[in-house]
Amino acid sequence: MIQRVILIAAAFAVLAASVRTAPATAAADDGGALLAKHRAYVGWQDGDGAIKTLRESGTVTYAGRVTAQLAAFHRGPVFRLVNASASAGTVQNGFTGRVLWWSNENGFTVPMLGEPVRYIYTRSALFDERLTTLPASVVRSETIDGTAVTWVRVQPEVGVAAELAVDPATGAFKRAVLDPNGKYETRFDVLGYTDTGGGKRVMSSWRYTGEKSVYAYTNVEANGTVTDDDLHPPKQTATWTFDASAAAVPLELTTSRILVGATVNGVPGKFILDTGADGIAMTDTFARRAGAKRAGKTEISGIGGGGNASANVYKLDTIAFGANVLHDVLVVTGLDERGTFDADVAGLIGFDLLAGAIVDMDLDRKTLRIMDPEKVQPDNSRGVVVRVDLTTGQPRVGMTVGGRVPVLATLDSGNPLHVLFSQSLISRDRVTFFSDPTSLGSRIQYYGVNGTETAQCGQLQSLELGPVVYRPVPACASPSQSHNDVLVGLDFLRAFNIVFDYPEGYLLMSPRQSP
Repeated sequence: MIQRVILIAAAFAVLAASVRTAPATAAADDGGALLAKHRAYVGWQDGDGAIKTLRESGTVTYAGRVTAQLAAFHRGPVFRLVNASASAGTVQNGFTGRVLWWSNENGFTVPMLGEPVRYIYTRSALFDERLTTLPASVVRSETIDGTAVTWVRVQPEVGVAAELAVDPATGAFKRAVLDPNGKYETRFDVLGYTDTGGGKRVMSSWRYTGEKSVYAYTNVEANGTVTDDDLHPPKQTATWTFDASAAAVPLELTTSRILVGATVNGVPGKFILDTGADGIAMTDTFARRAGAKRAGKTEISGIGGGGNASANVYKLDTIAFGANVLHDVLVVTGLDERGTFDADVAGLIGFDLLAGAIVDMDLDRKTLRIMDPEKVQPDNSRGVVVRVDLTTGQPRVGMTVGGRVPVLATLDSGNPLHVLFSQSLISRDRVTFFSDPTSLGSRIQYYGVNGTETAQCGQLQSLELGPVVYRPVPACASPSQSHNDVLVGLDFLRAFNIVFDYPEGYLLMSPRQSP
C-alpha cells in the first residue's frame, strides 16, 4: 500500500544511519559528561553493535488493571510498535527504512510525513539510545520523586528537541520532555530499565507525566531473530468488496454539509461526509437499530471544551455505499443526539471510507464514486495534486496565511464554520485579522464532540494552498486550535471536486464548474 518514498522519512533513515556511526561528541559543558554517564549506565548506544535487534512485549495497566497489550520489534532503524487495546482495537506504527507509516484500528495503513515525523524521530531516538550521541547543554537542576537530577537539552538535526533529566549518581534518565514548549510537547516519567544481559539495559517502563497508566515491556529480548514479517505493516481487518460496474452514490450538498447515504447491516442511514473525522462515528440509537455488535469503550475528542468524551466501540458486519461494501469495520458511537445533527442524520463518515479506496467526490454532479486502488489510477492531469499528511486520520496540508505565515491546515468537510485558527497567529505571527468586536455576529458559540466554545470571528486576509488562493477568509479564533494549526472547512472545500487517494497519500483537487 505504501509505495512512494517520502522525503522526510528518507532523511529520517539517512540521519539515523549517520548518527549511529558517528562518534560520541561531548559538549564543552557538563551536558556531554552527563550523557556519557548515561551511556555507561545502559552499556550501549545505537549503532555500536551491542544491541542489533530487540523484541519486546508487555502491557499498559491502569489502577492494576491491564488495558492494552504492547509489542515492539526493532532491527537497526527499522521498527514496528503495536498497541492492542482491550476495548478499542489495535493501532500500530513503524518505519520500513524508507517510509514511516501508521495503521488504525481497522488495519488501514497510510504514510506519515511532515511535522509529526520530526516528533516520531526523537521519540524513537530516546528509546533506541540515539540521543546520547548528540551535543548537549545543561539547562537546569531539580528534584524528581526525591532524586536530584540535572536536565540536559539535545537537538537532533531532523527531530524535535528533547530535554532529559539525568540522575548524576547513576546516569539513568528519570524524565524526558520531547519538543519542550512546542506543539508536540510530550513528557515521560522513566520508571525502569531492563538488563538484557551483559549489563546492557533498555528503557522498559514509563508513564506520561501526570497520568496514571503505566506502560511496561515485561519481556525484552536483545539480539534475537526479528523477521521481515515482524516489521511489516498489518493486514487490513476491515476489507472492501468493490464493484467496478457500480453506479456512483448520490450526494446531497447543503449550505453546511455534504451528506451521503449508506446501508449499515442492511439498515439505510444518512451520514455527514466528514474528512475531519478519523474514522466512522454514529449515534448509539442508529447503531442499536442496525444491530451493531458492541466491542468495547474508548474516548473521542474534537473541538469544544471539557476534555475527551466517552464513546462506545461497535463492530459492523457491513456498511454499503451502493454496490461497494466495507466489511467488518469498527466504528464509534457517543455522539450527542440532542441537537448536534438534524434528526435524520445518523453520524459521520470519514477516514475509514477514504483510507482503503479511491474516492471521487464530484460536487458538480452531486455524486461519490468508490473504486479499487489496485485497479484504478486517478488522472492527475485533471487538477492539482496535493500531498497530505494522514498521521491523525485527517488530511493535513501546508498552507500560508496572508502569503507569509506557514500553517498546518486540516481540510475538514465536516466543519461548516469556515476556518478556525489559533489566537497565537495574531499575537505571535501578527496575522491580520479583521473583526468588529462590537458586532453581534462577531462572537459565535458552536458545538463539537467535547462541548461548546465561543470564538471571536471575522476575516483573515487570505489563505494559500500552492497555486490556490482563498480570499477573503471567513474565520474564527478558536481556543481548540494551537500553534500553527488551522481547520479549513466546507466554505473552502465546496469550491472543488476532489479525488481522495489516501493509499498513495494525496488529493486531486479540480475547481468546480459551478461552485
